[in-house]
Amino acid sequence: MVLISGGLEVQDTLPEVDPLNFAPHVLQPTLMINGRYDFFFPVETSQQPLFALLGVKPSDKRHIVVDGGHYPPQDLLVKETVDWLDRYLGPVR
Repeated sequence: MVLISGGLEVQDTLPEVDPLNFAPHVLQPTLMINGRYDFFFPVETSQQPLFALLGVKPSDKRHIVVDGGHYPPQDLLVKETVDWLDRYLGPVR
């Protein structure tokens, strides 16, 4: 799974869509890419808690935090996503 600009919600969220309730059940390898200066999902209070809650084993999850806001640079997103998918699904032929 690749999660771009994700994190726990700061405001009240309906339980049926709250990532807090589902993150521990995520068991597939997960790449999370965020911006350090994201006002929607701050690193310390939103991104890191979600990453910590993911149920996948630590060796199969990675959190990349880049200098930037809510939308990480597209070139970095493409490179990191392709590398991640190649690692778990095999390279495209």
